[in-house]
Amino acid sequence: MNRLFIFLLLCFIGTKADAQNASASVVGDSLYALGNYSKAIEYYKKAEDAEEKIARSYNAIGNTSKALHYYKKALEDSDASLLSQYNYGKLLFKARNYPKADSLFRALVDASPKNPEFVYQLGLIKEKRNDSMYFVHFNHALLLDSEHLNARYKLAKYMAEKRNFNGAMEHVAIGLAANPNSIRFLNLKAIIAFVNKSYHSASAVYEKLLSLQQSNVQLHENLAESYRQTNRFEEAIEQYTVLINEFDDKNPKWHFNIAKNYEALRYLDKAQHHFEISILLQDLPLDTSYVALASVYKKQKDYQKQFEALQKAVAENPENREALYFLATAADNYYEDDRLVISYYQKYLEKFGEQSRYSEFTKARIKDLKTEIHMNKEKQ
Repeated sequence: MNRLFIFLLLCFIGTKADAQNASASVVGDSLYALGNYSKAIEYYKKAEDAEEKIARSYNAIGNTSKALHYYKKALEDSDASLLSQYNYGKLLFKARNYPKADSLFRALVDASPKNPEFVYQLGLIKEKRNDSMYFVHFNHALLLDSEHLNARYKLAKYMAEKRNFNGAMEHVAIGLAANPNSIRFLNLKAIIAFVNKSYHSASAVYEKLLSLQQSNVQLHENLAESYRQTNRFEEAIEQYTVLINEFDDKNPKWHFNIAKNYEALRYLDKAQHHFEISILLQDLPLDTSYVALASVYKKQKDYQKQFEALQKAVAENPENREALYFLATAADNYYEDDRLVISYYQKYLEKFGEQSRYSEFTKARIKDLKTEIHMNKEKQ
Protein backbone atom coordinates (compact mmCIF):
# COMPACT_ATOMS: atom_id res chain seq x y z
CA MET A 1 0.00 0.00 0.00
CA ASN A 2 2.82 2.38 0.88
CA ARG A 3 4.60 1.64 -2.43
CA LEU A 4 1.46 2.43 -4.43
CA PHE A 5 0.99 5.69 -2.56
CA ILE A 6 4.58 6.76 -3.21
CA PHE A 7 4.23 5.93 -6.91
CA LEU A 8 1.02 7.95 -7.25
CA LEU A 9 2.58 10.84 -5.34
CA LEU A 10 5.60 10.91 -7.67
CA CYS A 11 3.32 10.85 -10.69
CA PHE A 12 1.36 13.76 -9.27
CA ILE A 13 4.50 15.76 -8.55
CA GLY A 14 5.83 15.02 -12.03
CA THR A 15 2.56 16.03 -13.65
CA LYS A 16 2.44 19.21 -11.62
CA ALA A 17 6.06 20.06 -12.53
CA ASP A 18 5.34 19.47 -16.22
CA ALA A 19 2.27 21.66 -15.95
CA GLN A 20 4.23 24.44 -14.28
CA ASN A 21 6.95 24.18 -16.93
CA ALA A 22 4.38 24.33 -19.73
CA SER A 23 2.55 27.16 -18.00
CA ALA A 24 5.74 29.23 -17.64
CA SER A 25 6.50 28.73 -21.32
CA VAL A 26 2.97 29.68 -22.40
CA VAL A 27 2.97 32.83 -20.24
CA GLY A 28 6.39 33.71 -21.62
CA ASP A 29 5.10 33.31 -25.19
CA SER A 30 2.16 35.62 -24.44
CA LEU A 31 4.44 38.26 -22.93
CA TYR A 32 6.86 37.99 -25.86
CA ALA A 33 4.01 38.42 -28.35
CA LEU A 34 2.99 41.63 -26.57
CA GLY A 35 6.54 42.98 -26.61
CA ASN A 36 7.15 42.57 -22.86
CA TYR A 37 10.46 40.84 -23.51
CA SER A 38 12.16 41.27 -20.13
CA LYS A 39 9.15 39.84 -18.30
CA ALA A 40 8.98 37.00 -20.83
CA ILE A 41 12.58 36.12 -20.00
CA GLU A 42 11.66 35.70 -16.33
CA TYR A 43 9.07 33.06 -17.24
CA TYR A 44 11.19 31.34 -19.87
CA LYS A 45 13.91 30.86 -17.27
CA LYS A 46 11.39 28.89 -15.19
CA ALA A 47 10.75 26.55 -18.11
CA GLU A 48 12.93 23.77 -19.45
CA ASP A 49 14.55 23.82 -22.90
CA ALA A 50 13.66 27.47 -23.42
CA GLU A 51 17.18 28.70 -24.23
CA GLU A 52 16.29 29.71 -27.78
CA LYS A 53 13.25 31.66 -26.60
CA ILE A 54 15.42 33.41 -24.00
CA ALA A 55 17.97 34.18 -26.71
CA ARG A 56 15.28 35.59 -28.98
CA SER A 57 13.97 37.78 -26.15
CA TYR A 58 17.43 39.13 -25.30
CA ASN A 59 17.98 39.92 -28.96
CA ALA A 60 14.67 41.81 -29.02
CA ILE A 61 15.82 44.13 -26.22
CA GLY A 62 19.25 44.62 -27.80
CA ASN A 63 21.31 42.53 -25.41
CA THR A 64 23.33 40.81 -28.11
CA SER A 65 25.94 39.21 -25.86
CA LYS A 66 23.34 37.41 -23.73
CA ALA A 67 21.36 36.48 -26.83
CA LEU A 68 24.47 34.85 -28.30
CA HIS A 69 25.13 33.04 -25.02
CA TYR A 70 21.67 31.47 -24.95
CA TYR A 71 21.66 30.65 -28.65
CA LYS A 72 24.95 28.83 -28.15
CA LYS A 73 23.41 26.87 -25.27
CA ALA A 74 20.38 26.03 -27.40
CA LEU A 75 22.61 24.78 -30.22
CA GLU A 76 24.50 22.43 -27.92
CA ASP A 77 21.61 20.08 -28.63
CA SER A 78 22.60 18.00 -31.65
CA ASP A 79 18.98 18.13 -32.86
CA ALA A 80 18.96 21.93 -33.13
CA SER A 81 16.80 23.01 -36.05
CA LEU A 82 18.04 24.80 -39.16
CA LEU A 83 15.92 27.76 -38.09
CA SER A 84 17.77 27.97 -34.76
CA GLN A 85 21.11 27.84 -36.55
CA TYR A 86 19.93 30.46 -39.06
CA ASN A 87 18.88 32.86 -36.30
CA TYR A 88 22.15 32.29 -34.45
CA GLY A 89 24.10 32.95 -37.65
CA LYS A 90 22.29 36.22 -38.29
CA LEU A 91 23.03 37.30 -34.72
CA LEU A 92 26.70 36.46 -35.16
CA PHE A 93 26.66 38.64 -38.28
CA LYS A 94 24.97 41.45 -36.37
CA ALA A 95 27.65 41.15 -33.67
CA ARG A 96 30.34 41.35 -36.42
CA ASN A 97 31.67 37.92 -35.57
CA TYR A 98 32.16 37.24 -39.25
CA PRO A 99 34.45 34.17 -39.03
CA LYS A 100 31.94 32.20 -36.91
CA ALA A 101 29.02 33.42 -39.00
CA ASP A 102 30.88 32.37 -42.14
CA SER A 103 31.48 28.86 -40.82
CA LEU A 104 27.89 28.46 -39.69
CA PHE A 105 26.32 29.61 -42.96
CA ARG A 106 28.68 27.48 -45.03
CA ALA A 107 27.45 24.52 -43.00
CA LEU A 108 23.83 25.62 -43.57
CA VAL A 109 24.40 25.90 -47.32
CA ASP A 110 25.92 22.42 -47.33
CA ALA A 111 22.93 21.10 -45.36
CA SER A 112 20.36 22.88 -47.53
CA PRO A 113 22.01 23.88 -50.84
CA LYS A 114 18.76 24.97 -52.50
CA ASN A 115 17.86 27.50 -49.80
CA PRO A 116 18.46 30.95 -51.41
CA GLU A 117 18.40 32.81 -48.09
CA PHE A 118 21.30 30.79 -46.69
CA VAL A 119 23.32 31.55 -49.82
CA TYR A 120 22.37 35.24 -49.63
CA GLN A 121 23.42 35.50 -45.98
CA LEU A 122 26.74 33.86 -46.85
CA GLY A 123 27.19 36.53 -49.53
CA LEU A 124 26.63 39.30 -46.98
CA ILE A 125 29.28 37.79 -44.73
CA LYS A 126 31.76 37.36 -47.58
CA GLU A 127 31.20 41.00 -48.53
CA LYS A 128 32.02 42.14 -45.00
CA ARG A 129 35.12 39.96 -45.01
CA ASN A 130 36.31 41.68 -48.21
CA ASP A 131 36.13 38.47 -50.22
CA SER A 132 36.46 39.61 -53.83
CA MET A 133 34.09 36.86 -54.98
CA TYR A 134 31.23 37.74 -52.62
CA PHE A 135 28.96 38.70 -55.53
CA VAL A 136 28.93 35.07 -56.72
CA HIS A 137 26.75 34.18 -53.74
CA PHE A 138 24.21 36.89 -54.59
CA ASN A 139 24.09 35.63 -58.16
CA HIS A 140 23.64 32.06 -56.89
CA ALA A 141 20.81 33.15 -54.56
CA LEU A 142 19.12 34.84 -57.50
CA LEU A 143 19.40 31.70 -59.60
CA LEU A 144 17.70 29.77 -56.80
CA ASP A 145 14.97 32.41 -56.40
CA SER A 146 14.47 35.00 -59.13
CA GLU A 147 12.21 37.02 -56.82
CA HIS A 148 14.85 37.45 -54.13
CA LEU A 149 15.00 41.26 -54.33
CA ASN A 150 17.66 41.58 -51.64
CA ALA A 151 20.07 39.48 -53.70
CA ARG A 152 19.07 41.34 -56.88
CA TYR A 153 19.76 44.71 -55.31
CA LYS A 154 23.14 43.59 -54.00
CA LEU A 155 24.09 42.30 -57.44
CA ALA A 156 22.91 45.52 -59.11
CA LYS A 157 24.92 47.59 -56.65
CA TYR A 158 28.02 45.48 -57.26
CA MET A 159 27.67 45.91 -61.04
CA ALA A 160 27.23 49.67 -60.66
CA GLU A 161 30.36 49.89 -58.53
CA LYS A 162 32.24 48.00 -61.24
CA ARG A 163 30.80 50.45 -63.80
CA ASN A 164 28.79 47.75 -65.55
CA PHE A 165 25.88 50.18 -65.74
CA ASN A 166 23.90 48.28 -68.35
CA GLY A 167 23.95 45.11 -66.26
CA ALA A 168 23.08 47.06 -63.14
CA MET A 169 20.15 48.78 -64.83
CA GLU A 170 18.73 45.44 -65.96
CA HIS A 171 18.48 44.38 -62.32
CA VAL A 172 17.17 47.80 -61.28
CA ALA A 173 14.42 47.61 -63.90
CA ILE A 174 13.32 44.19 -62.62
CA GLY A 175 13.43 45.41 -59.03
CA LEU A 176 11.28 48.45 -59.84
CA ALA A 177 8.85 46.32 -61.85
CA ALA A 178 8.33 44.28 -58.69
CA ASN A 179 8.11 47.37 -56.48
CA PRO A 180 7.89 50.75 -58.28
CA ASN A 181 8.38 52.63 -55.01
CA SER A 182 11.46 50.75 -53.85
CA ILE A 183 13.68 53.42 -52.28
CA ARG A 184 16.91 51.48 -52.72
CA PHE A 185 16.34 50.63 -56.39
CA LEU A 186 15.20 54.18 -57.18
CA ASN A 187 18.24 55.61 -55.43
CA LEU A 188 20.57 53.32 -57.36
CA LYS A 189 18.85 54.25 -60.63
CA ALA A 190 19.28 57.95 -59.85
CA ILE A 191 22.96 57.57 -58.95
CA ILE A 192 23.69 55.62 -62.15
CA ALA A 193 22.00 58.34 -64.23
CA PHE A 194 23.87 61.07 -62.34
CA VAL A 195 27.28 59.40 -62.71
CA ASN A 196 26.61 59.04 -66.45
CA LYS A 197 25.68 62.73 -66.64
CA SER A 198 22.11 61.92 -67.69
CA TYR A 199 20.92 64.86 -65.65
CA HIS A 200 17.34 64.98 -66.94
CA SER A 201 16.85 61.33 -66.03
CA ALA A 202 18.60 61.73 -62.68
CA SER A 203 16.45 64.71 -61.69
CA ALA A 204 13.25 62.83 -62.58
CA VAL A 205 14.18 59.90 -60.33
CA TYR A 206 15.34 62.15 -57.49
CA GLU A 207 12.02 64.02 -57.73
CA LYS A 208 10.26 60.67 -57.35
CA LEU A 209 12.31 59.99 -54.22
CA LEU A 210 11.32 63.39 -52.83
CA SER A 211 7.66 62.52 -53.43
CA LEU A 212 8.28 59.39 -51.32
CA GLN A 213 9.41 61.62 -48.43
CA GLN A 214 13.11 60.86 -48.88
CA SER A 215 15.64 63.46 -47.79
CA ASN A 216 19.39 63.16 -47.39
CA VAL A 217 22.49 65.12 -48.31
CA GLN A 218 23.43 63.10 -51.39
CA LEU A 219 19.89 63.30 -52.80
CA HIS A 220 19.67 67.10 -52.47
CA GLU A 221 23.25 67.67 -53.68
CA ASN A 222 22.85 65.49 -56.76
CA LEU A 223 19.43 66.91 -57.56
CA ALA A 224 20.74 70.47 -57.24
CA GLU A 225 23.62 69.70 -59.58
CA SER A 226 21.26 67.97 -62.04
CA TYR A 227 19.08 71.09 -62.07
CA ARG A 228 22.13 73.33 -62.59
CA GLN A 229 23.37 71.20 -65.47
CA THR A 230 19.96 71.51 -67.14
CA ASN A 231 19.71 75.28 -66.51
CA ARG A 232 16.98 74.92 -63.89
CA PHE A 233 18.70 77.42 -61.61
CA GLU A 234 15.68 78.36 -59.49
CA GLU A 235 15.11 74.71 -58.61
CA ALA A 236 18.81 74.20 -57.89
CA ILE A 237 18.62 77.13 -55.47
CA GLU A 238 15.68 75.44 -53.71
CA GLN A 239 17.76 72.31 -53.14
CA TYR A 240 20.78 74.22 -51.82
CA THR A 241 18.44 76.15 -49.55
CA VAL A 242 17.23 72.84 -48.09
CA LEU A 243 20.83 71.71 -47.60
CA ILE A 244 21.85 74.95 -45.88
CA ASN A 245 18.73 75.29 -43.72
CA GLU A 246 18.21 71.65 -42.75
CA PHE A 247 21.66 70.03 -42.80
CA ASP A 248 24.55 72.48 -42.38
CA ASP A 249 24.45 76.24 -42.69
CA LYS A 250 28.25 76.39 -42.40
CA ASN A 251 29.08 74.28 -45.43
CA PRO A 252 31.19 76.54 -47.70
CA LYS A 253 30.64 74.37 -50.78
CA TRP A 254 26.87 74.78 -50.60
CA HIS A 255 27.11 78.55 -50.16
CA PHE A 256 29.49 78.69 -53.12
CA ASN A 257 27.19 76.61 -55.32
CA ILE A 258 24.02 78.50 -54.43
CA ALA A 259 25.91 81.71 -55.22
CA LYS A 260 26.79 80.37 -58.69
CA ASN A 261 23.13 79.67 -59.36
CA TYR A 262 22.09 83.13 -58.13
CA GLU A 263 24.75 84.60 -60.39
CA ALA A 264 23.36 82.67 -63.38
CA LEU A 265 19.98 84.30 -62.70
CA ARG A 266 21.61 87.75 -62.29
CA TYR A 267 20.59 87.94 -58.62
CA LEU A 268 23.96 89.53 -57.99
CA ASP A 269 23.43 90.79 -54.44
CA LYS A 270 22.40 87.31 -53.28
CA ALA A 271 25.29 85.76 -55.19
CA GLN A 272 27.72 88.17 -53.56
CA HIS A 273 26.26 87.41 -50.11
CA HIS A 274 26.75 83.66 -50.42
CA PHE A 275 30.19 83.94 -52.04
CA GLU A 276 31.30 86.05 -49.09
CA ILE A 277 29.89 83.52 -46.60
CA SER A 278 31.67 80.74 -48.47
CA ILE A 279 34.97 82.59 -48.21
CA LEU A 280 34.53 83.23 -44.48
CA LEU A 281 33.83 79.53 -43.84
CA GLN A 282 36.66 78.03 -45.86
CA ASP A 283 39.90 76.74 -44.38
CA LEU A 284 41.14 75.50 -47.75
CA PRO A 285 42.73 77.71 -50.46
CA LEU A 286 40.24 80.39 -51.40
CA ASP A 287 41.43 81.38 -54.85
CA THR A 288 38.48 79.79 -56.68
CA SER A 289 35.99 81.52 -54.40
CA TYR A 290 37.68 84.90 -54.81
CA VAL A 291 37.65 84.49 -58.61
CA ALA A 292 33.92 83.70 -58.47
CA LEU A 293 33.23 86.69 -56.21
CA ALA A 294 35.23 88.93 -58.53
CA SER A 295 32.95 87.85 -61.39
CA VAL A 296 29.93 89.14 -59.46
CA TYR A 297 31.66 92.44 -58.68
CA LYS A 298 32.45 92.84 -62.39
CA LYS A 299 28.79 92.37 -63.32
CA GLN A 300 27.92 94.95 -60.68
CA LYS A 301 30.54 97.24 -62.32
CA ASP A 302 32.33 97.54 -58.96
CA TYR A 303 35.79 97.32 -60.49
CA GLN A 304 37.66 98.24 -57.35
CA LYS A 305 36.19 95.32 -55.42
CA GLN A 306 36.70 93.08 -58.44
CA PHE A 307 40.37 94.02 -58.51
CA GLU A 308 40.79 93.53 -54.73
CA ALA A 309 39.11 90.10 -54.83
CA LEU A 310 41.43 88.96 -57.61
CA GLN A 311 44.46 90.23 -55.73
CA LYS A 312 43.40 87.97 -52.85
CA ALA A 313 42.91 85.07 -55.27
CA VAL A 314 46.45 85.45 -56.62
CA ALA A 315 47.82 85.81 -53.07
CA GLU A 316 46.07 82.55 -52.13
CA ASN A 317 47.35 80.69 -55.17
CA PRO A 318 50.00 82.34 -57.38
CA GLU A 319 49.74 79.36 -59.76
CA ASN A 320 46.12 80.09 -60.64
CA ARG A 321 46.40 81.20 -64.26
CA GLU A 322 42.79 82.32 -64.48
CA ALA A 323 43.15 84.51 -61.40
CA LEU A 324 46.31 86.23 -62.67
CA TYR A 325 44.83 86.87 -66.11
CA PHE A 326 41.56 88.18 -64.68
CA LEU A 327 43.58 90.38 -62.33
CA ALA A 328 45.12 92.01 -65.39
CA THR A 329 41.69 92.55 -66.98
CA ALA A 330 40.42 93.97 -63.68
CA ALA A 331 43.36 96.36 -63.59
CA ASP A 332 42.42 97.28 -67.16
CA ASN A 333 38.95 98.29 -65.94
CA TYR A 334 40.10 99.91 -62.72
CA TYR A 335 43.24 101.91 -63.58
CA GLU A 336 43.48 104.78 -66.03
CA ASP A 337 47.26 104.48 -66.32
CA ASP A 338 47.81 102.20 -69.32
CA ARG A 339 51.48 101.61 -68.41
CA LEU A 340 50.41 100.22 -65.04
CA VAL A 341 47.81 98.01 -66.73
CA ILE A 342 50.45 96.68 -69.15
CA SER A 343 52.59 95.62 -66.18
CA TYR A 344 49.82 93.28 -64.99
CA TYR A 345 49.48 91.65 -68.40
CA GLN A 346 53.26 91.28 -68.59
CA LYS A 347 53.30 89.56 -65.19
CA TYR A 348 50.95 86.96 -66.63
CA LEU A 349 53.23 86.32 -69.63
CA GLU A 350 56.35 86.21 -67.45
CA LYS A 351 54.69 83.72 -65.11
CA PHE A 352 53.03 81.36 -67.57
CA GLY A 353 54.76 81.96 -70.90
CA GLU A 354 53.56 82.85 -74.38
CA GLN A 355 51.96 79.46 -75.06
CA SER A 356 49.58 79.51 -72.10
CA ARG A 357 45.79 79.61 -72.26
CA TYR A 358 45.31 83.40 -72.19
CA SER A 359 48.61 84.40 -73.84
CA GLU A 360 47.12 85.42 -77.20
CA PHE A 361 44.53 87.67 -75.54
CA THR A 362 47.24 89.09 -73.29
CA LYS A 363 49.65 89.89 -76.14
CA ALA A 364 46.87 91.45 -78.21
CA ARG A 365 45.80 93.66 -75.30
CA ILE A 366 49.38 94.76 -74.58
CA LYS A 367 49.74 95.74 -78.25
CA ASP A 368 46.49 97.73 -78.13
CA LEU A 369 47.51 99.53 -74.94
CA LYS A 370 50.93 100.45 -76.37
CA THR A 371 49.21 101.81 -79.48
CA GLU A 372 46.90 103.91 -77.27
CA ILE A 373 49.89 105.26 -75.31
CA HIS A 374 51.68 106.16 -78.55
CA MET A 375 48.60 107.90 -79.99
CA ASN A 376 48.07 109.88 -76.81
CA LYS A 377 51.67 111.08 -76.96
CA GLU A 378 51.21 112.38 -80.50
CA LYS A 379 48.12 114.28 -79.44
CA GLN A 380 50.01 116.15 -76.73
